[in-house]
Amino acid sequence: MSKTQSSWQKETHELFDGGCKVLRTNQNGDVYQFHVWVKTEGKLYRKSLRTKHLETALEKGKEEYINIMSRVNSGKKIFSDDVATVAKRFLYWKNEDVKAGIIGKSRLGTIKTHIQHMLSYLNTDMKVGDIHTGTFLGYYTWRKSGNSSVKAKNSSVTEGTISGEYSTIRLFIKYCYREGFTDISADRIEIKKSDRSKLLTNVRRDTFTEEEWERLYTGMRSFCAKKNCENEIEYYEKQIFRNYILGLANTGMRTGELEQLQWRDIIDYRKTDDYGKTKEVVFLQVRAETSKV
Repeated sequence: MSKTQSSWQKETHELFDGGCKVLRTNQNGDVYQFHVWVKTEGKLYRKSLRTKHLETALEKGKEEYINIMSRVNSGKKIFSDDVATVAKRFLYWKNEDVKAGIIGKSRLGTIKTHIQHMLSYLNTDMKVGDIHTGTFLGYYTWRKSGNSSVKAKNSSVTEGTISGEYSTIRLFIKYCYREGFTDISADRIEIKKSDRSKLLTNVRRDTFTEEEWERLYTGMRSFCAKKNCENEIEYYEKQIFRNYILGLANTGMRTGELEQLQWRDIIDYRKTDDYGKTKEVVFLQVRAETSKV
């Protein structure tokens, strides 16, 4: 430890061969301060040690320096950006997923809307580093009260909508954690649980009745029959259309989820069902990156 001094400093103590300083300044009086230059970000980190006792200040300074160096070596950020700035980077990252075919444009549009609501809730000048485990506990009530500044076609907010927004918020926090903007991982974010009974009863995408389903597949069979097509091209296109519609109806998938299916999403195939009947049964998986759930 060495002791140096300049005109604006009343007293300065260097620690770790000059890696950081514990000092008292003319402005802060007798309260010791901590200074360290963060090379990776090109900024000076300053913090009050909240003590006038030298030995206590030196111990706190050592702990602070070790903590900061640990974060730097782990790729974490010391200086936090505001949520609006990081949200732009997050959306740019998701746009790259669109280019790569991982998600669809409509899904990106939904994510953008969710992020706009989140920013309206947080205030855009809030630092990402200030987000804590309980930051979003009031989000549910806030959304239900209609306080979001984002204009919507329908002012009513359903349980399913908020549940989808929570998923995007967690994805945003996961991105921030991975990029080193926060120490809070997505699984530590506390949220108000949605009313599961409303999620189950207020289903907007109702399933077909048996009668409706029979009318659909028999009608499609007739519509796509070769005798009702003028040429091979029309027959081919109708078969694609038929398989697409029946795929949606059979699986309950969203259009974006179905359109992004790949061969690797077929996880099982069998010709005998669980009751011993001979049928062709295909088991598909919907990847998390292509789903809104």
